[in-house]
Amino acid sequence: MTIDRDAKTPGNAPGATGMSAAGRFLAGFLLVCLGAAARAALPTAGEKVDVILHGTAHDALYDIAFEGRKGIAVGAFGTVLTTGDGGATWAAQSPAPTGLALFGVAVRDGRCVIVGQTGIAFAADDCKQWKLSPPVTKARLSSVSLNRNGHACAVGSFGTILSSSDWGKTWTQLPMDWSGISGQSAEPHLYGVHVGDDGTLTVVGEFELILRSTDGGGQWKVLHKGERSLFGLQVLDNGQAYAVGQSGAVLASSDRGATWRSLDTGVTAILTGVLATPTGEVVASGINTIVYSEDGGASWSSLQSRLVNNAWHEALAASEDSSGKRRVMSVGAGGSILQLTQ
Repeated sequence: MTIDRDAKTPGNAPGATGMSAAGRFLAGFLLVCLGAAARAALPTAGEKVDVILHGTAHDALYDIAFEGRKGIAVGAFGTVLTTGDGGATWAAQSPAPTGLALFGVAVRDGRCVIVGQTGIAFAADDCKQWKLSPPVTKARLSSVSLNRNGHACAVGSFGTILSSSDWGKTWTQLPMDWSGISGQSAEPHLYGVHVGDDGTLTVVGEFELILRSTDGGGQWKVLHKGERSLFGLQVLDNGQAYAVGQSGAVLASSDRGATWRSLDTGVTAILTGVLATPTGEVVASGINTIVYSEDGGASWSSLQSRLVNNAWHEALAASEDSSGKRRVMSVGAGGSILQLTQ
């Protein structure tokens, strides 16, 4: 079972279309690669939620990424927002690079890659001057990751996995034998990806699949599988990793993804974004829900706020303000950017 995602209505609030058979998407639920910003401190029970930016009911932001105080968020109708002050203020890039929805963004060493509907991908050496990459697929691209060597990987619908060795300027589609990989003939939708600095690829998607390749996508190993869809992924440098998805699913690994265990969050909401630190702080976001843990997922609390409980929160990223204070930001429904302030 998966979630319906209508490509023609990227601004619709998730949940409006309900549940459907495997093989379709829920509008707006494409996930996040968080990169080095994950070292920031995460929520505690005394935090408050502030609205940094809010658009119209038809607006939607699907991903956010930070590198230091510089950040970028992308969303419906080709929206690209940037900040240089840790997320305190945001400006829309105009003209937008496309009129199609953008679902994934990655930033590394001041360079950015964005991906979205109909297989579109853009690269910019300054995160401003976008150049359209030559198309290699019509499949929707849901997530993208970028390492320090310029190796990028993007994943999307119907088992699509793209690879780039030049910072996202050009792409090749990796051939996938899904019957040999997962034991099923179905081509699972893929929602999250991480590219390690050593080139290791980790991918999550439908059927609770977590896949790993250490040779650039030539061979894949199934690390985990089940029944739920997994939408969000984070892999930390210290070997800890987290994946989140349907029915409040949070999976954790402490051995660089070799084995995974299920954590009880106490919620059944769809979770789409995850952010963690090496010291055991974890936060996950989703439909009408943001949950957090301060002990590596052993116990969880829900962040109580009307701003949280009445909207969907697609992705998370950590930033730093002018005083050096760390904070967590989320993006989602209504083109909103929320700040979780300590």
